Order: sequence, then structure tokens, then C-alpha cells
Amino acid sequence: MTTLPAPLLSATLDRHDLETAERWLADPQLGNDTRLTGDWENRFARWLGGGTARAFMGGRAALLAVVRALGLGQGDEVIVPAFSCQCVANAIRFAGASVRYADIETDSFGLDLDATRAALGPATRAILLQHTFGLPSRDTAGLLQLAHERGLWVIEDCAHALGARWQGRLLGTLGDAAVFSFERSKIITCIHGGMAVVHDPYAADQLVRLADRAPLPDDDSLRGQLASVVHDYWVRAAPERRPAAEVLPGLPAAVLPQMWPEEFEGVWLERYGQRMPSSLADLAGQQFARLLEILARRRAQAAYWRDWALARGWQVADPQPDGEPVWLRFPVLPPDDALKQSPEALAALAAELGVEIGVWFTTAAHPVAVDLPDCPVGLSAARRCLNLPTLLPAGHPHAAGS
Repeated sequence: MTTLPAPLLSATLDRHDLETAERWLADPQLGNDTRLTGDWENRFARWLGGGTARAFMGGRAALLAVVRALGLGQGDEVIVPAFSCQCVANAIRFAGASVRYADIETDSFGLDLDATRAALGPATRAILLQHTFGLPSRDTAGLLQLAHERGLWVIEDCAHALGARWQGRLLGTLGDAAVFSFERSKIITCIHGGMAVVHDPYAADQLVRLADRAPLPDDDSLRGQLASVVHDYWVRAAPERRPAAEVLPGLPAAVLPQMWPEEFEGVWLERYGQRMPSSLADLAGQQFARLLEILARRRAQAAYWRDWALARGWQVADPQPDGEPVWLRFPVLPPDDALKQSPEALAALAAELGVEIGVWFTTAAHPVAVDLPDCPVGLSAARRCLNLPTLLPAGHPHAAGS
């Protein structure tokens, strides 16, 4: 058994990423310009097969840019699955639009078609098609058709789903726009970062204007993000991991959180409007070069966890045959909510497996409480759903192929 549990965060970082972060930290300018950002954006758009791509300081910032580029604002509603994150709601509301939650299904933890249809109202202008845990949404075909019939924008939330496909097409190419995330909990990471992609010509022009006007982060913030790469490599990803207490004193800046306190209150942060600088584009791009290797490992580990969960009698996701998931995490549904609601039981399971146990999502707007009596499936999933890491270190007793 490994001494430290297999992590949920930053597991894709390698020695090359560490060296790249240290190189940029040694640069007096920190790479705080866009010399490399445009190359990363163009590379991403070519890989996707089209669209206009612009990189921002987070998936949440990319979503805000997309919502604005599509012209959504005051008086407009966006349908969001009742199994999501507060960052999503913030981004939509910061544009002036409002969120209407619709219930989910638990085959893929995405929007349920019938529930979405019932949630539509006179102010609805867009549907957020969230591909949760990297699984193509079960009702993708029906949701796309519904949006077409009602004249609604479709925004694909691919924060969990970089590289996943549906009917042979990359997710992010099915709707009018898409957002991807490179946060430390995602398929690849530069600690915080995201990509906005739009396919509508008018919206593309708006996205370009928004990106051109977007400021870069201040040097202190960028230094903290690069220092977070160093921290997370040694604490979470290195073959010989070190305790945080040993790593922190040597860092040139404080480690950044996943979410800031203001976000829990729905308060604006400058990061929601900032462009990605060269140093982070460099980091994201070099991890992107390893995407196929990363996805192969995640898929193999998901197959292992599926067998493990079924042997326990637990419910697992049921991907559609026309989808190719990437399994950011492997979601499981124990028979009742007793396990997720017991810190002691969760700690015991984590110790038994030697992994960190994820609790995405604990509410419809994780981690902020939301009362949605009309979304019983989403609320049940929030009480029961646990998720397991899909990148385990070599030699771990539960690593696929060990």
C-alpha cells in the first residue's frame, strides 16, 4: 500500500511540468504576455476541428466569455443541470443572465431530456449541455433536437470531458459553443485555466473582442499559480511525494485555492475576466501533448473501478454505446446516502482503497446549498454519489494492470 493516498487533484503533473513552472518563475516577466497564448488557442481549435478558441484564466472565465459572446444577459435564462458547481452559476450570473436548474439522470449524470423540456420558460435562451465526469450526456441527441426546435443556444460544458466523443465527434463540436477547463481537478491542468470555443460566426467576433480587451493576471497572482504547480507536483504527483509542510517554505508565493471565498457568495473576482498568459499556455499545451496517454490510463482505471463497484452491488454510470467517455473520475452510487454522509465511513473507505474519495457534487451548486425540490434525482445524487480517481500511481494495489 502506498504511504499517501492516490490523489484526485493534479495527478497529471510530471517532472517536465515542474521544470517548466520553475523556468517561468525564474523569468522576470513570468511569461505574463500573450506571445504563446495565440499559438495554444490555434492549436486547440485545429485539434477540435474548427471554431474560434480563446484561453482564459479558468473554465469559469471561459464560460463567462461564451455567455457574453452569445449575447446572453439581463432577462435571459440558461438551463443548468441540478448537479453542478457554484462557479458555473457565478459565470452565468456575472453576465447578467439567470440560472434555471433542471433535473438529471444517473446514467451519465447529465440533463434529463424530459426534465429539461419541463423547465423551459419564456425567458429560456440557452441550454448548458454538461458532460459530467467526462461522460457524453445520455440525452445529447434529444437535447440538441429540443434546442433546435426552440431556437436555443447550446453551450457544451466540457470541463470534465476533454477528448471525449459522441457518435465519433469530439465533445465541444456539437453545440454553438463550448468551454473546457484546465483546473487542477480536470483532465489536464495548469492549476487554473480554461478555453472558450464558439462556432457561430457573430459570436466568434464577439469572443475575439472580449479576449482582446481582457486583462492579464497581475504578477503576484501568476507567481502564485506557477508556485502552485511546484507545490502540487511534489505533494500530489511526484514519484517520491513530499509533505506540504516540507514544500511550502521553499515556494516564492502562496498556493492558490480551487475556489476563493468570494465565489461561495457569488461575488465578482477579477479572474473571471482575465486572459491566459504565455506561461500557463505553455504548461497547458505540453500536458495536452500527452492527452492520448492520459486518456488511455483513465479509461483502463475506469474499467477496473467498474468491476470493483459492481462486485459491491453499487450502481455505476451506464455510458451510451455511441459515446466514448474519458472518465475524469469514476462515479459510484452506493445503495443509500449513509456512506457519503459519514466522515468516518468515508475515511475508512479511503484508507481501505488507498485513494482520495471525491464527493462531487454535494449540491446542485457545489458546495453552496441550493433547495431544489423539483429536482429529486439531482438531490439524491448529491447525497449519494462518490467518485474515485482514475490516475493512480504505478504500483498502487488498485491501479489497473497492477
